[in-house]
Amino acid sequence: MNILSSIFTDDLAIDLGSVNTLIYTPDRGVVLNEPSVVAIQKYTGEVLSVGAEAYKMLGREPKDVEVHRPIRNGTIDDFEAAEKMLKAFIQRVTGSQLKRSHMVVGVPGSSTPIEQRSVRDAARDAKATRVDLVDEGLCAALGAGFSCEDERAHLVVDIGGGTTNVAIISSGAVVSSASLRAAGNAMDEAIRDYVRSHHEMQLGERAAEQVKKEFSAVLCEGEGSERRMEIVGKQLTDGLAKVVEITADEVRGALEPVVSEIVAGARRAIEESKPDVTADMYQTGLILTGGGALLGGMAERLQKELRLHVAVADDPLAAVALGAGRLLVDKERLHRAAIREDVPVWQAQTELVVNW
Repeated sequence: MNILSSIFTDDLAIDLGSVNTLIYTPDRGVVLNEPSVVAIQKYTGEVLSVGAEAYKMLGREPKDVEVHRPIRNGTIDDFEAAEKMLKAFIQRVTGSQLKRSHMVVGVPGSSTPIEQRSVRDAARDAKATRVDLVDEGLCAALGAGFSCEDERAHLVVDIGGGTTNVAIISSGAVVSSASLRAAGNAMDEAIRDYVRSHHEMQLGERAAEQVKKEFSAVLCEGEGSERRMEIVGKQLTDGLAKVVEITADEVRGALEPVVSEIVAGARRAIEESKPDVTADMYQTGLILTGGGALLGGMAERLQKELRLHVAVADDPLAAVALGAGRLLVDKERLHRAAIREDVPVWQAQTELVVNW
């Protein structure tokens, strides 16, 4: 039965992120790492391109093309576009083979049952026979090398594109988990808001992201303060092109509210934990994963504010996909870790009250 299953199905671990989508297979590792973008023909609904090719058109798409970023804040914002994007990515990985798939997908810790159902439905529409959803915090910890046999509690902060997931993990299971909207996209938006208010200029999504990446290595206090970057945008008063210089200090100041919210979220998880868990975390420290782990000064800031040792994962960008991949090959652990679908969505949201 296992032989037949391997012939007709593929096991795939998926990190369906707001910025990037990663797909992992047990035999080949990470086989896809592409921007979560899809370009669709406006009148026929045909998928023209996905990933990096579609990202090139973002902000400058032709009039008969719609470019979508269907994942927003860690959840599906446009179901139809997300389903088409996911199907195209899976076809790229599996080729022309008409295999059905068993998928393990990481979802934010604070995702609602309705949001979880939308992820399941999109995966099933992309020809998945079985879909298991797992908390992103657990996946990130496993991808960073956390041992399932370690009974001590570990604090994991996964700073992604749409959400920051703060989770406490022990014995290969989730003790507590919460997701914040303060993440990579919020940083880009903070830069755009700063440029708009201080320079009276509108900046595009891609330009703001480029500013963040350019200054990512000099966000430590006092480092590279005099470094400058020339940016081009659209002047608010007359709509013409405008060029301004922005400094590292300005970018650091623009990002401070977002960084402070991430620190506050991690602090809240520690404050709400039980004494034994807090004692464990003092010994084990904090594991930092996700694209935000690459921001210069982020690990130092968390270590200073929380008084915990902070370790950055070896491959922070792929940690969630790698962790989900570990669960793919450990069916017993996956059964325990998977988010259950037993309770109807309407019942999970609110209790039905009937007045006779």
